Amino acid sequence: MVTKKKSHSLESDKNILVIAGEHSGDLLGADLLQELTILEPEYKFYGIGGEGMIGHGLDSMEELENLSVIGFSEAIKKYSFLKKIFYRVLEETTRRPTKLAILIDYPGFNLRLAKELKQRGIPTVFYVSPQIWAWKFNRIYFIKEQIALMLTLFRFEEEIYTEYGVNAKFVGHPITKRIPEKLKKEPVITEKLPDSHHGYTVGLLPGSRKGEIRRLIDPILGTAALLHEQCKLEKKKVVFLLPNINAKEEPFLLEKIEALKNIHPDINIHYLWNSSLRVMETSDLLLIASGTATLEGLYFETPMVILYKVSLFTYLLGSLLMRSKFIGLANILSGEEVCREITQNECQPEYIFREAWKILSSTKLRNKMKGILRDAKERELGTMNASKKAAKEIQSLLRTLTN
Repeated sequence: MVTKKKSHSLESDKNILVIAGEHSGDLLGADLLQELTILEPEYKFYGIGGEGMIGHGLDSMEELENLSVIGFSEAIKKYSFLKKIFYRVLEETTRRPTKLAILIDYPGFNLRLAKELKQRGIPTVFYVSPQIWAWKFNRIYFIKEQIALMLTLFRFEEEIYTEYGVNAKFVGHPITKRIPEKLKKEPVITEKLPDSHHGYTVGLLPGSRKGEIRRLIDPILGTAALLHEQCKLEKKKVVFLLPNINAKEEPFLLEKIEALKNIHPDINIHYLWNSSLRVMETSDLLLIASGTATLEGLYFETPMVILYKVSLFTYLLGSLLMRSKFIGLANILSGEEVCREITQNECQPEYIFREAWKILSSTKLRNKMKGILRDAKERELGTMNASKKAAKEIQSLLRTLTN
């Protein structure tokens, strides 16, 4: 949805440019604009955002979906279109006297925009740090020169920036607010689960995208079969919970589960729609695809075995570019491999089972892992309302610009 221009904003210097390029940025932006409107009601917001940001007063120049880019090839196809949007935004800053720009994530577009805006005398707040700790660390020097204020979601990011002289503030991660809200909307798990003295609950999370589901489902279900047989020997009950949010992959997953039950008729495995958070909250252990889901697992302090399996080209390219020792966010934030990462050819049932059983069979080890995850959660995610803190930091910057 593109909103109509508001003529009064062309006459005022109380304009703030806000750019989000993805749905996740729109969610962040909506919460931020809600808080900023309370603190600074005289300012008007224009730029690019989705329904959330528009609902909180953004005058949007372009459909958010048109900026969405997935993969290198799609970026090439959309290059000329994105270039036009880039210069349209700059042209709009000459029509509307702009006090400040807030650029939300989307670094490929927004970092270049920040440089052009600075040349026009418009300071920039960058909300959500690029993952310089994972790759392209040299961008920190560009950020120091071009960005007036960097708002980080993780505390360790603020520490890195501060060390290099960047004006950065840790505001916390929105996940601390969103997970409790989303959890209320997920159906309660009705299956009877074993207590800690008589068995285990294991969450099976092969990811949400088709590619990762198809690569990881066989190793994960194969591991479930081995755990099932081991628990029979130990006279322990084990229940497997497999949540899914990809409707197109549902028939495929149900077929795989049925095939497993044909081989192991007494295996206790349940397919659940849209219940990932409930599964993470309930489980003793997660067999989980690397990605954002591991951050959610960290939030619940649930021990994990993190699985990563991609094409050989993607893996080799990542190996060359990655700066971080770890793949899973839970480990990156913990600063150690608290959750074992199993990658590529090692993503086989026997390897995964070995690590999973080590965790399940030791209450002491599980408690140790939970403690490390809890410390990382409290240290790195924060407990405050991230959007409110971000808005206050922006308000402070606005006051220095006004004085």
